[in-house]
Amino acid sequence: MGALRSFLLSYPEFLLAALCFLSLAALRAAVRARQQHAPVRWPVVGMLPFILGNIDRLLDATTDALRECRCTFVFRGPWLSRADFLVTCDPAAVQHCLASNHAGYDKGRDFAEMFDVVGDGLLVADAASWARQRHVAATVFGNPAFRSFVLSTMARQTARLLVPFLDHAAAAASPDGVEIEDVFMRYSLDVSYASAFGDDLDALSVVAASAPLSPFGQATRVASEAALLRHIVPAWWWRLLRWLSVGAERRLTEAKAVLDEFVYREIAKRKAQSVAVATGSQGGGRDLLSLYMAWPRDPGVTDRQRDQFLRDSAVGYMFAAKDLIVAALTWFFYILCTHPHVEAKILDELKSLRPTATVAATGGGEHAVFDSDALQHASYLHAAVLETLRLFPPAPFEEKEAVSDDVLPDGTKVAKGSRVIFCIYAMGRIEEIWGSDCHEFRPERWLSDIGRVRHEPSHKFAVFNCGPRSCLGKNLGLSNIKMAAAAILYNFQVELVEGHVVEPQNSVVLHTKNGMRVRIKRRKAA
Repeated sequence: MGALRSFLLSYPEFLLAALCFLSLAALRAAVRARQQHAPVRWPVVGMLPFILGNIDRLLDATTDALRECRCTFVFRGPWLSRADFLVTCDPAAVQHCLASNHAGYDKGRDFAEMFDVVGDGLLVADAASWARQRHVAATVFGNPAFRSFVLSTMARQTARLLVPFLDHAAAAASPDGVEIEDVFMRYSLDVSYASAFGDDLDALSVVAASAPLSPFGQATRVASEAALLRHIVPAWWWRLLRWLSVGAERRLTEAKAVLDEFVYREIAKRKAQSVAVATGSQGGGRDLLSLYMAWPRDPGVTDRQRDQFLRDSAVGYMFAAKDLIVAALTWFFYILCTHPHVEAKILDELKSLRPTATVAATGGGEHAVFDSDALQHASYLHAAVLETLRLFPPAPFEEKEAVSDDVLPDGTKVAKGSRVIFCIYAMGRIEEIWGSDCHEFRPERWLSDIGRVRHEPSHKFAVFNCGPRSCLGKNLGLSNIKMAAAAILYNFQVELVEGHVVEPQNSVVLHTKNGMRVRIKRRKAA
């Protein structure tokens, strides 16, 4: 009894001592925070103030922190939150985790849950499932018939939809300009949809572009926004919303239902028609879904499991292809609007090439379109695209989870189950990686002395991932970007609307915060 009384009498002293300790620790952290870019670990809340204090420039703040920490630091979340993770932009760590020790790092269950819109597809698969799906995807992407079909689809949609739409916008000459990021979103949706299903969505037709997206197109947009939200808010919050079926989670559920209904209906239709998908002898037999349906079924796989595999593969392809093109084209034209000398060099290069098709212009005249073959010798255009991707990677970070305890090349220890964030955005802006001029937009860094495109190792230029998970659609994606860019540059002038600020959004895909409004004008002579 006496001991209890003594404890109660001394309790205020313990409380006062604890408060003094926390106050001094907070004061020390505040002083450190003012003196450095690296995140400071505060009592109780960990490094959360770093995120909250830089919420409007999180990617650039993370880049500054990585530069100060020599490319790697551990982010400590609030106490008991289990929100600690390793952040790095060290090429040696990228090579180690994504290539040399690839088996030691998976996407992880949390990542797969956040992107459950793609089901169990290649984008989120791990281990044996990933190996099997990768083999199928590599065979499909390596099929000359598929590559030819996709390239012709890109050229067709550029000539049929993108150029006529911009021609119409130039003729309208709206003082508010055009929201070009939305134009690129609709265009990329048209290309990826036609490549996946062998049919046209026409999200960018002159008539459709002034109307809301189709249910399928709207479902892809809602799903992308929901995936972004899941990366921003705490996991317990979006899981609660999902359990309650409210807000963004309710909209995501509805969007997935729309995607499922369409894709499963397409699968059933093709089964009923017995389309000769293996040879491509009928209709759209060279599109992605047709070639996947022609793949031999694994032993023991049920019809339901196979249909789920087909659905996940098609939806995953669409999301991966669409996001790359939207982000890359948006930032490419932002760069050209602010670097007119680069635009002039690309235009001179295009004038030396022969267009492969022409499109009738409103009010008479014609617009030129280039296909992939015509752009093979457009080295400066290719270099400018790569330089854009270096500074503005469509996926600004890559996320992995350690399968077992590991040690990175710089000696950093990684515990089993730890999350590792590779900041691809920061990699392009670190002097030790790209030199003292890394902040400059300079396509010449990608060209050799004889004008050929220079190769950089994927662990240094990790825009298309690195190691066994390297992007299978890299060359097709670059071809699409160049086709669209060439058609726009050759036929139109693109100018930023005065006063419109273009900034990157903190998201899993490097979209802009407020879109990008531009004015479109026809070139007088090409």
